[in-house]
Order: sequence, then C-alpha cells, then structure tokens
Amino acid sequence: MILKTESTPYHLFGLEALQRRLSLSRSLEIDITGRLRIANAGINGERALQAIFNKYKLTFEHAIYHGLNLQSTGKFQIDNLFLSHQGAYIFEVKNIQGRISFSEKTNQLIRTLDNGQVDAFECPSVQLRRNHYLLQDWLHGRNLSIPIHTAVVFPNPRQIIENTRPDLRILFPNEVPSMLRESELNPPVIDSRTFSHIKNELLKGNIDFNPFPMCKRFQIDPVEIKSGVLCDICGTLGMQRIFRGWGCNVCKSISRTAHIQAITDWFMLVSDTMNNRQCREFLHVPKNYTASRLLDDLPLEPQGVNRGRYYHFPLERMV
Repeated sequence: MILKTESTPYHLFGLEALQRRLSLSRSLEIDITGRLRIANAGINGERALQAIFNKYKLTFEHAIYHGLNLQSTGKFQIDNLFLSHQGAYIFEVKNIQGRISFSEKTNQLIRTLDNGQVDAFECPSVQLRRNHYLLQDWLHGRNLSIPIHTAVVFPNPRQIIENTRPDLRILFPNEVPSMLRESELNPPVIDSRTFSHIKNELLKGNIDFNPFPMCKRFQIDPVEIKSGVLCDICGTLGMQRIFRGWGCNVCKSISRTAHIQAITDWFMLVSDTMNNRQCREFLHVPKNYTASRLLDDLPLEPQGVNRGRYYHFPLERMV
C-alpha cells in the first residue's frame, strides 16, 4: 500500500522561477540549466520506480513512502522507503546517463558519456549510509529498532555498469519486487502492533522540504531578480496593468491572471513575506489599492494591519 505519494517538486519550481527571472550571465554562473536537467532526471527516475510499485501488487502487508522528509539528529530525505514485517528498505534512485563505474579508492561514481566526457559524482553508498544512520536514529528516538536495508536503483535496465562495490546493492526497477518477495520468506521481526505504529509515525513525522526563498539558498542578491509581470504567451517581462487585467505590448495578448505567477515567483525567489510596497514595485503597479486587491485575491495569509500589513504564502498553496 502506498501511504505517501511523491512530494511536490518545489525545488524544481524554484529553479524554473530562477530561469525566468535571473540574468543570463548569473544563470550560467550558477548553472541553472544543468540543475534543472538533474532535477528533471531525478523526478523521471523516481517515477520509473513508482510505476513498478503501482504495477506489481505485493500480497503481503507493507507500506510505501515516496519522498519522505524526516528530522532526527539532522534533516534527511528518503526517495523511497518500503516497510514490511521483515524491516525497512531504503531505495535511492540514480537516473544518470552513460557508462557507470565505481572508484575503488574514493567514494565516487564515475560516469562516461559516448562522446568521451567523464564526470564524477558522490557514490550512492554515501547517501544510503547517511540515510540508514539517520533513520536508525529517528527510530531510536521513538524507542524502536528494526532492520534497515539499502539499495541503489538505476531506472534504465540497459545501463552499462562496469564494476560494483561490495558495500552497495545495485538493482534495476524490475528486480525490486522479486527482492522484496524473497525477503518476505524470512521470519518477521516486526509484530502487527509495532508495524502499525511505525507506519503512522512515519506519516506524522514527514515535513515537506521548503527550498524557498531561492535567493538565500544560492546566495543571490534580490536586486538581480528581474521584476515585472511575465507574459505566458511570448515570455516577455513587463506586461502593463489594464482594466481588470494585464496587456502585453509585444504579442498584444491579454491576461486576467498573469500577476499570480509574478507574486508566486517573489515568494519562491525573494522572500517568504510580501507587503503592499513590495508588490507595487515588483509588479510595476502605481496604486496601493490595486496591489492590495491583487494580494487579497490570492490564498495568502495576511498578518498585521494598515501599513504594517504583510502577507505569507503557505507552501502547500503555492501550486
């Protein structure tokens, strides 16, 4: 049973907002395009494993969590956690193109592309060990102790893996159900009451990861963020406020809701609060009344009164 589906990819949405509003030179410096490519590859890889869990119906009692964010001695995220009466299984998905090899001297994964380009990444065993220890600490904090197993999953079964590591179990998606069925043949170590308790505690303990504001995350000066309302037809920044809407001077399109993305971009990029003056300056509207009406029409949480009034955008309402 899938108890938690994949998390909303807030980090991806933040990178897309940076791509919309950061200067080209700064975007290249931070490599926004590369970060977006990695983020999308990660999401696609996760979905390949999720599709396997949806396709194969396991007959024994279990619980599946996708994108679990917990806090123990440190914050940590588990891409995929499988819980059964035999223990917990952490699956880390790595969607990396090219031929894969593992360094024998360092904790590195080496990727070689067809064009000869060679790149080094942190070995998945490092993250799996870290998540193993942190999940163990999280369980100990609740007076619980269960076996924890780990594996890395490469979503493409045609991936060429040139060597392996003794401390790293490597699987392809279609191998995961067979491995879990084999583990079910082992004697159970978690009774029904404890199993139910752990299931609920994992759900209660999950806190969605909030990467905003992205300027703080990447040490970007907010003045580098381009202001204005973006035309969703031609991509031009600087739509003009017209009667109950926005007009684009380039493609002449009209939108009644273009300001929503602009205000959302502010919260994703610049600050977790916005006041009337900041709204006017960012959207290029002159009137206090107009800014107040635009802010009040959105699912924001207002705080304060009169000139001290400001707004907060709850994470779960952003998308």
